[in-house]
Amino acid sequence: MDNKVLFGVMTIIFNSIGVPCFMQGKVKAGVLRIILGIVTCGVIEIINTVFGIIQGIKILSMTDEEYAAADKATLLAGVPSGK
Repeated sequence: MDNKVLFGVMTIIFNSIGVPCFMQGKVKAGVLRIILGIVTCGVIEIINTVFGIIQGIKILSMTDEEYAAADKATLLAGVPSGK
């Protein structure tokens, strides 16, 4: 994800329905968020919204170098970035 500001704002607004996952190319994770939101009657969506606000603010407060390093480190480690 090259545009840090767009990604941070989308994480704040749409994290509950998995849009950041789709933006990162993690389709399975995005679909899983949607399904879990439906199955749990929105409980997971509320939790994801809170985490999305926290993560979005964290992304927006990073410098471009920190953002690029965090993204590369995540890809190399093979763990979800949490963005």
